[in-house]
Amino acid sequence: MKIGVTGAAGHIGTAICHELVRQGHEVNALVFRDNSSLKDLPVKYFSGDISDKKSLTNWAKHCEYIIHAAAGFGLAKNQDPRLFQLNVTGTQNVIDVAIEYSIKRLVYISSIVVFSSHPQNIMMDESREFVRDGSFDYWITKRDAHLLVKDSSKKGLDIVIVCPTSVIGPPDKKPSKIGNALINIYQRKIPFIFEGGFDFTDVRDVAFGIVGALLDGHSGETYILGGHYHTIKEFADMVLKIKGSWRRAIRLPYQIVYAALPFVSLYAGITHTQPLYEAGYIDTLRHSNKFISSEKARRHFGYLSRPLEETIYDTILYFKNSGKLK
Repeated sequence: MKIGVTGAAGHIGTAICHELVRQGHEVNALVFRDNSSLKDLPVKYFSGDISDKKSLTNWAKHCEYIIHAAAGFGLAKNQDPRLFQLNVTGTQNVIDVAIEYSIKRLVYISSIVVFSSHPQNIMMDESREFVRDGSFDYWITKRDAHLLVKDSSKKGLDIVIVCPTSVIGPPDKKPSKIGNALINIYQRKIPFIFEGGFDFTDVRDVAFGIVGALLDGHSGETYILGGHYHTIKEFADMVLKIKGSWRRAIRLPYQIVYAALPFVSLYAGITHTQPLYEAGYIDTLRHSNKFISSEKARRHFGYLSRPLEETIYDTILYFKNSGKLK
């Protein structure tokens, strides 16, 4: 099978390419700039920008199937036009070329954030209502792209949608935001931990699930690819335990974390570095649903997610072998 992957050099995209190669498929990797995360894989490279439809044609005409993993990310409420251009316009462009070149199936990588996390004490599955306007730009643009893809099935396009939760694990070359957090916790660069948590899932399991959705998912359906909920303190304590440190993370209440935001932003501006945290991350941690079900994906194509401690161990080993940790 000739399978095109957008966002192929990203965290999830790289894992997808590894899984496709492992299963013997021909991979046409669409990359925007840097393809270093794929340098050891036997894939064909195509340069393109999903926000520019003309740049996709040479890539699309070599594909039988498409996995659309490219996306912009951010946790702000400032009407970021780049997020809309990448997540909504870019997705529409991928849909258009998929229809134009008679792609047999499009798998779209959505996100768990398209669903409302409330009520938090009731299990979330694919029937949950969508997040409402007024949320973070990333959530809204991913929701709107999700709906665009679902609507494309009415135009005769065979589509399947998957919604991963918070992804972590190797390979993670750049590294990802959660990968960076793991490194900083390991190196004791983060002085304290926030309350709240995420549903964490291994990127390798997500990649397996995405390929499963491509091969065995039901057309027009959406599948959550989740893992296991853990607080950030539990996450940090696992990292420190694997490191062999007797220390454990210090957790601060939300009131203090929010109160410190102006000073965190000021320090980042003075030092020309990324802020240690932003309001969007704290809100996401506070409101994450603890009961996310991946039962539908398990039934339809055998999706499973390994324990978080195993993923953290493998990620630390990966970062050590790649020189990012000592």
